[in-house]
Amino acid sequence: MLTLYYFPHACSMASHVALEEAGAVFELKKVNILTGEQFKPEYREINPRAKVPALRFDHGEVLLESTAILGWIGNAFPDRALLGRDPFERAQTIATCAWLSGTVHPTFTKFYHPEQVVSDKSLFAAVKAKSKENYWDHLQEMDRIMEGRTWMMGSHFTVADPYALVFFSWGRDLGLPISELTNLMTLKDRLIERPAARRVLEKEKSVLLSL
Repeated sequence: MLTLYYFPHACSMASHVALEEAGAVFELKKVNILTGEQFKPEYREINPRAKVPALRFDHGEVLLESTAILGWIGNAFPDRALLGRDPFERAQTIATCAWLSGTVHPTFTKFYHPEQVVSDKSLFAAVKAKSKENYWDHLQEMDRIMEGRTWMMGSHFTVADPYALVFFSWGRDLGLPISELTNLMTLKDRLIERPAARRVLEKEKSVLLSL
């Protein structure tokens, strides 16, 4: 059986939703990243990078990184078309997930960990301010992408949708006016209406349910 290592409100929510939407048989292992459980030797054996998500297979191999996990789920359950319905759509979905992972997520991280950017503590406030500004720009770009669309990639639900909404919900953590992002608010409502996705959101007690 597949095992997903996750933590509520973390980016692992997207993989959790994708597995549920795919109809996969899997179990959950919660890793409390707030108490530092990800740094313990037991989890380091699963993911040396000390992050979630991680997806472990029956044969013992482990897949890391959200974009790779989401890509695997989409390819492993092709009848669900979770990456898209043709090669170009699938490539576009992966491109969007790569942007979320490689640009949007690191911007959020810099706000909470300015020490990863500069060692001079007197510059921390400036790094945090700029990171917050850039993060708002990213959310606004996501909202523009949704203009005139039902889902992030167009008319069809893909793994990019729960992944994008992870970062949308994080905007509240930064005190950003995410209610102004009307297209993403609508996307959030559509995700909640999907039975499989809602089961995950309820299990994780997601803030998306109360936004």
